[in-house]
Amino acid sequence: MIMKKLAFGCLIATFLFAAALPLEAQKASLGTTPSQSSQDEPPSQSEQEKEQRGQAREFIFVEGSLPFVPTSNTIATKLPLSLQLTPLHVGIVTEALFQEHYDVTVSGALVNISNINIQPGNGVNDFFIIRGFDSLSSTLIMTDGASEPETTFYELYNVETVEVLKGPSGFLYGSNPLAGTVNMVRKQPTSNTFGSARATLGNFNWVEAAGDFNYANTDRDFFFRINSLFRDREGYREHIDGRTFAINPSATFAISDKASLTLNSEFVSANYTPDSGLPLAHGEVVPVDRTTNYQSALDSSDQNIYRLQADYQNKVSENITLRNKFYYRGLDWLSNGTLFNGIIPVFNEFYMPTGESLLSRSLILLDDKQNWIGNQLEAVINGSTGSVSHNLLLGFELARQADIFTLDVGVLPDVPLLDPPGTPTPGPPFILPMFSQAGDSRAIVAAPYAIDQITFNDRFQVLAGVRVDTIDFSDKTKSVSRRDTKLSPMLGVVFAADDNSSIYANYTRSFAPPAPRVQTGNVLPEEGKQIEAGYKYAFFDQHARATFAVYQLERQNIGIPDANGITQQVGSQRSRGFETELFVETSQGLRFVGSYAHNSAELTEFAEQIIIGVDPYFFTPIYGTVDRSGNRPAFAPENIFNSWISQSVSRTFVVGAGARYVSGQFIAEDNEFVIDGVLTFDAMASYEHNDLVFQLNIKNFTNREYDQRGFGDVSVMPADPITVYFGATYQR
Repeated sequence: MIMKKLAFGCLIATFLFAAALPLEAQKASLGTTPSQSSQDEPPSQSEQEKEQRGQAREFIFVEGSLPFVPTSNTIATKLPLSLQLTPLHVGIVTEALFQEHYDVTVSGALVNISNINIQPGNGVNDFFIIRGFDSLSSTLIMTDGASEPETTFYELYNVETVEVLKGPSGFLYGSNPLAGTVNMVRKQPTSNTFGSARATLGNFNWVEAAGDFNYANTDRDFFFRINSLFRDREGYREHIDGRTFAINPSATFAISDKASLTLNSEFVSANYTPDSGLPLAHGEVVPVDRTTNYQSALDSSDQNIYRLQADYQNKVSENITLRNKFYYRGLDWLSNGTLFNGIIPVFNEFYMPTGESLLSRSLILLDDKQNWIGNQLEAVINGSTGSVSHNLLLGFELARQADIFTLDVGVLPDVPLLDPPGTPTPGPPFILPMFSQAGDSRAIVAAPYAIDQITFNDRFQVLAGVRVDTIDFSDKTKSVSRRDTKLSPMLGVVFAADDNSSIYANYTRSFAPPAPRVQTGNVLPEEGKQIEAGYKYAFFDQHARATFAVYQLERQNIGIPDANGITQQVGSQRSRGFETELFVETSQGLRFVGSYAHNSAELTEFAEQIIIGVDPYFFTPIYGTVDRSGNRPAFAPENIFNSWISQSVSRTFVVGAGARYVSGQFIAEDNEFVIDGVLTFDAMASYEHNDLVFQLNIKNFTNREYDQRGFGDVSVMPADPITVYFGATYQR
């Protein structure tokens, strides 16, 4: 209740502030219609040439100017770089697009990028799969170029761009990005004064309010911005609800004409009920109402996320820019979640089956505190050696990552499979000590890195990068300590056949430190490596871009427990395929986003440890090992198609619709149960009147009934039916 009052108080105050703004500030509002942004002139040829030569300059977005079709990125080099001349596949989603979709977390925005499969994360976190590799084990998530905690929902209320670098990216970002990196670029203070407030209502008691307000003093040397969010929902399924509050104040100080300092702080409180979905019995989803809840009344997930950041930049000379990023990320997570163990037949007093079944359940109790603190010191140097020009980034990162957690498993009462008694309040669960885990780990990271954009002429460029990470890891609870030093290289080449087309190729490699549980053999870091080639084409005077890429991506040295419970690095996974994207935005107000990906993923070596029974005398699990080599990884569909089209019927009225198809996918490495392929449709319409914008979104408007991510091989999650959202935005 306190958080709700605080959220609404903050929103009301900022709403009144916006109403008091002068009329001239309307031009700087966030609510620029798509028809307005589509008429922005493309950069001149001289500006494009400057980007191609890698001129070091401050990269500032002006509110309302973000196009539907981006032309540059920062994730590939930490510098503004033309997408046409980036020898890597980078996907970008701008605020204009995910606002039309009404996407509220990063997973929603990522559907617009090819070869990304989106799945629910037990109802409490974002979870997605890039080129067949999941976000928890193979992807690095960042906010403004700084690493994020292991798992949470990543809200979009304060984000203007989501960038995805596909493939290993350790050459810039260090350990763990084995298959990709996602960077959320937050809205920064700007030199205009403006404000907006938005309220949205939807099915299942969805209520959301958000504000975005910016102040600039008359001397234009101090800018302040605050974004805020409050959301409350009950959810489609019984007793599965959630609440989010977030606030993000930031300020920029213009120290001089060449130096600036931006301070950024953010707090997010997320309270959700976990959901394991509907259980499977004999290879089928149990025939109950799709809203049926098998969770216990003890289920809860309470997350507090803290972000602090200070970015300093100083243009020392025409050719040298110094910058420094200090960051802190914290996650406090207290969670109790019900998981399903399997189906138990019911016998009568004569030990004969009655035909009824019970669902065996466990309660997972997690108390996790993660704290990451670090500093990135970088120099950007422009120069030339003869006719060859260089845009060189030199950097050094020093970071400390701490993770203290306890994980316990408790026994919950079995419930009737076809008629669970809601969520009665059980007593405290009986904890199974043999399954309990704990960790108190620290990792100190010291890493120099460099990347050079080498321009031989207007048509041919080379991008070369390398980072050397030294990681000192220790875990007090396991008495484990280790030092890993690993080099992560990248080499990319791009040839521009003309001003509109280019071909590229790259080789990248990344690593992740071996898990502490690995106990035998020559312990090695996990590795991800990729070979990729592609073609990029721009047309309609740079208002349309197409990309085609082919790739082979591998992950090696995966630690898997053997039959004795001893983890050995015997796992490997490979993905091969192709993907294509098309982004179009015309001056007539037509916008189109489309993608298709074909991915062949395989567990090339994978022996999974499973529980095959319980010792009746010591009540301890009995393990066995099953070879899964040759199987398909979980949630790695062979085909994904996505499209979205919208049209400005007039300067004030916009309509849009989209379709998404995901082919069948397995829910576990055993490949026993497959979620059927599904085609879904969405639609929207918006109308602008004076300072107000009204928007209607309909998700799954054909009311398609389908399932999503399962948990292990015992359950699936019913997707939401048709869902309607109606919002109003006031902007000045």
